Amino acid sequence: MTYLEKWFDFNRQQVELEAILEQTIADQSQQSLTLKEFYLLHFLNQAPEKSLRQVDLPDKLHLSPSAVSRMVARLETKNCGLLSRRCCDQDKRASFICLTSDGQKTLAYLQKAVEESLATNTYW
Repeated sequence: MTYLEKWFDFNRQQVELEAILEQTIADQSQQSLTLKEFYLLHFLNQAPEKSLRQVDLPDKLHLSPSAVSRMVARLETKNCGLLSRRCCDQDKRASFICLTSDGQKTLAYLQKAVEESLATNTYW
């Protein structure tokens, strides 16, 4: 197998695995979250004070700034209480996206479901 063939095989496996995780998260979350929304909750949970500036999220999520804005707005519109927004003290134009205690509980539950899904996956 050439390196290019290995690359395409790896890419195919990644896409298949992401589809499995997407379905797992959608099935297990009351809010029908997406994989990218799960990633958002995960990165917020890892951050100091469970919050990140919105301008820092596109790089972490591999999305455009406008896609991140739409994602955050969608979660706010769902009114599911997983995150909140607060103004940055140093720059009033910037805002922080914060993981709430409900968001932490939802994330912990989903992390278990994702771990179980990954554990039963044949790619490992």
